[in-house]
Amino acid sequence: DELIIDVFTLPDSRAAALVNNFLELLLSHLPDAQVNYIDPQKNANLVNTYGISKQGELVVHQEQKHFQLATLSYEAFFNGLKSMSQLSDQWVVFLDQSSGEAFEPNRSNGWHQWLQELRAANYKTVVLPLDESLQLPKQTRLLVLPSPVTALNKSQMDWLQSMLEQGTGILWLADPETAVNQPALSLLFDVMRTDAFHLSQLIIKEYPEHPINKSFDRPLDLEGVMPYQTSAEALWLNESGEVLASTIESDQARMLVTGDSDFLTDAYLKSGGNLEMSYRMIDWLLHNDDRVDLPSIGLNQTQLHYSQHEILWFSGTMLIIIPLMLMVIAIWYWRKRK
Repeated sequence: DELIIDVFTLPDSRAAALVNNFLELLLSHLPDAQVNYIDPQKNANLVNTYGISKQGELVVHQEQKHFQLATLSYEAFFNGLKSMSQLSDQWVVFLDQSSGEAFEPNRSNGWHQWLQELRAANYKTVVLPLDESLQLPKQTRLLVLPSPVTALNKSQMDWLQSMLEQGTGILWLADPETAVNQPALSLLFDVMRTDAFHLSQLIIKEYPEHPINKSFDRPLDLEGVMPYQTSAEALWLNESGEVLASTIESDQARMLVTGDSDFLTDAYLKSGGNLEMSYRMIDWLLHNDDRVDLPSIGLNQTQLHYSQHEILWFSGTMLIIIPLMLMVIAIWYWRKRK
């Protein structure tokens, strides 16, 4: 609501024609948006203030906030809306057991890049040690447990329970190696581990009906993911119908657990839709339901993600079916010539 879109070009310029084509679809959904064309030659102060470098750049305002659009991209536009609509009183606190090492740069198995991406998208984040004596501010709306290794004791679990009662959500990034050490967390999140788990890469392309999955059509690239039994609402399933991630919603707060923590590490974050899924999960946990299915900026490169069954099918086609067809054609041609 009440968007003001400043376009830095003359209304009859060639750049304006391109911008008009871009805005036509948006304005059909934003009837109250106001579009202003600004002559860069006569408004040098505004050009310097926003760092405008070319004709047709956009600055989108809403009340006291704004974002700049240098390229005509719908994904960038919606990502800017999401960034601008972040609430300053919604803090996401990462509770770490590794003295911050897991969030240091240049660690392929750490979460440094994810933390930076969240901050770039204007999420208010901080990393703190996992300590039940922490006095968190009232602005804390979400606690993230990034694969805690050491079992949480009773006082820590009581502290987490009190945070839930205050309306603070919890995201547990579990995995097969560390979840076995967390019986109390497993009970809280209704997770019953199975003996088997996916040892290597697992690609997911289909999702059960869930608000987080709405209109999500990108593959997830998981590594060493843990299936488990639960009565909670399923978020991800493998091809056998086993639960890989689930959610619990109560009157006080929301909880989410994933059977994989590697998909958000530096090594896998930019693969498939992993980063976008993380935004959706956090927005849902923060009760930002109207933002969950807004698209995010995609990757520049093209990626192909195949499941094991798809790889076997392609391999069989290339190595068996096609050679057999060529052999049949050759025999038929040989017999005809004979």
